[in-house]
Amino acid sequence: MADFIAFDRVPGVAGVAERLLVLQSTQLGADGGILPLAQQQNDALVTLANGQLQPAIALRPGATERWRIMNGSADTFLNLRLDGHALHQIVADGNPLGETWARDEIFLSPGERAEVLVQAGAAGTYALRSLAWGEGFQAQDEMLVATLTVAGDAVPPAPLPTTLLPFDDLSAAAIDRRRVLTFEEPSQNPFTVAIDGKTFDPNRVDQTVTLGATEEWVIRNTSPDWHPFHIHVNDFQVVAVNGAPVRVRGGQDTVAVPANGEITIRTRFLGFTGKYVYHCHILGHEDAGMMGVVEVVG
Repeated sequence: MADFIAFDRVPGVAGVAERLLVLQSTQLGADGGILPLAQQQNDALVTLANGQLQPAIALRPGATERWRIMNGSADTFLNLRLDGHALHQIVADGNPLGETWARDEIFLSPGERAEVLVQAGAAGTYALRSLAWGEGFQAQDEMLVATLTVAGDAVPPAPLPTTLLPFDDLSAAAIDRRRVLTFEEPSQNPFTVAIDGKTFDPNRVDQTVTLGATEEWVIRNTSPDWHPFHIHVNDFQVVAVNGAPVRVRGGQDTVAVPANGEITIRTRFLGFTGKYVYHCHILGHEDAGMMGVVEVVG
């Protein structure tokens, strides 16, 4: 809470109008109703924004808004692009970034959130789209999400922030313990999922960690599908993708693990003792047991 009180006072963030965009993909039947999940097909999905199909968003030229975006889909990945505009990311999964990150595209797996500053350009109509993505069963076509209409009297563009809030970068921190967790699909017929060869048991502790410890986890994916790794309570920093170091920009609680690939994260367990879960954020995989229990002990 203290971080967000400070964050909302950062010049360039303070006082900026906010827009909430909850995105959910689904399939509509011939009667316009939502089909049951078991009847939906990836190539027939539409993405709703705040429950609306392809809504209109209006901004004046030069105006800036803070868009708070959530991928609330059960299993759809979104690769968002706003034609003619950069997406200036300032927050990931509720964690302020250290610096504003200007991006052409933002990839959000199910459950992932991002906050961006959008500064309207010249008058015109611009599409907010989810680009085509994925292979095989997970392949998705390009989808129109919303339409931005820039019109009316122009306003002077406000300076966008550069530096946001400092954070403790763990990429060079001393590590107390390293672990490897393997997300897998042991069988395709019938389809099954597991972590480290086990399905979820609420009475089993899969990872025991010590309060105050700094750990590095490699989340390995041996399956042909992408899996969004999500953990409760304790956010992490991504330090490598498929073994290649990446720049740490802040914390997050959800990250897409590539098919037949891996993500390396670092996390420091502070302020909470007890049990919570980590899991794949594809709803069907989570429900099928792709989940584990971590316990933090004092």
